[in-house]
Amino acid sequence: MLGGARRVIGVVVAASLLATIVPVGGVVAKETKAARIRECRDADAPPRFRRQLVTAIRISRDLPMAWVDSPNLRRIVCWQGTGYDQDFREAGTRFHVWHGVFAMTVREMKTIQGTWMTARRDAYELSPACFVHGWERCTRTTGNRDVIQQLIAGLRWIWLQYGNPRKAWRFIKRFGRFTSYPRLGTADAATTAPFRRCPVDRPVYYRDDFGERRTVGGYHPHWGNDVIAPAGRRIRAPFDGFAVAHRDNWFAGIWVTVVGKHGYARNVHLKKVVRVGRVETGDVIGLVGSTGDARGPHDHFEWHPWVAPFPLHQAPSGFRIVMDAIDPYPFLNRVCRSSSARAVADLLPRGYPERPLGI
Repeated sequence: MLGGARRVIGVVVAASLLATIVPVGGVVAKETKAARIRECRDADAPPRFRRQLVTAIRISRDLPMAWVDSPNLRRIVCWQGTGYDQDFREAGTRFHVWHGVFAMTVREMKTIQGTWMTARRDAYELSPACFVHGWERCTRTTGNRDVIQQLIAGLRWIWLQYGNPRKAWRFIKRFGRFTSYPRLGTADAATTAPFRRCPVDRPVYYRDDFGERRTVGGYHPHWGNDVIAPAGRRIRAPFDGFAVAHRDNWFAGIWVTVVGKHGYARNVHLKKVVRVGRVETGDVIGLVGSTGDARGPHDHFEWHPWVAPFPLHQAPSGFRIVMDAIDPYPFLNRVCRSSSARAVADLLPRGYPERPLGI
């Protein structure tokens, strides 16, 4: 009964925040967003929040304990408007139901649940059931508490997308986004033309291999399209945003994510990172490589929109969406123009496409 009451309170809090939006000619007034940012700058957190953070970070095995005292974490939660309620739930489009302290979808949580896309291969693996329902559906261990799962997911999201809480808060102040949850001043229309240029300097070759079978780290469908080009070819920001780089030695290798107004794009298996931080369309952010599990030089390219267009393009594999990624193929066609496979034949492994290139 108490959990249901908290859920209602969380939704009421979010609804009251959204009610403060003042449209001006179809655009949210900038002063409303600025006022909310000022309010959150000095936001307080309940006493239990720090204790919960310590527990979540300890259990995660991949998050820095130094983040416990970051004031930006409470600012982010304030911006999301969940009231620190682990039972917070709000439904949006057909692909979006947001849950918990950081207002994340299950699809977003799955991106960083482990083993993939975390700082350590042995990071604690989250569960969609525990993330949403906690002990109602899961064994009564500390790691299975809904609030602990939600905190780990939110902190990993910060690490993956922004690097650290300070940079996440800076991004919110610029673009009004943390997750796909729409807040004051965010762009909430479906994005049909997200890229302003090809992410890899042409000529390149790619095909619609979204959703194809991959087995590294266990079976998973391919999250993007492999854009094949020679090692060292320049990779560029496809839109204005914020670039964050990470690396591992077994799965993605070196990768750079560009987070922007309409979503985020990820470039994987790089040879080298060239630029991180604030970037503009066309800035060189890395070089094509074959790090991680790649079997040849290419840019594994993913597109994760905040608001997905509908109907979604269906890849030959039958997939339309994998976690929070959609098939980038129709959007790449607008800015890249694939060359023939023959033009890059010397870059392909024997038996391609039967032998996929990686991730």
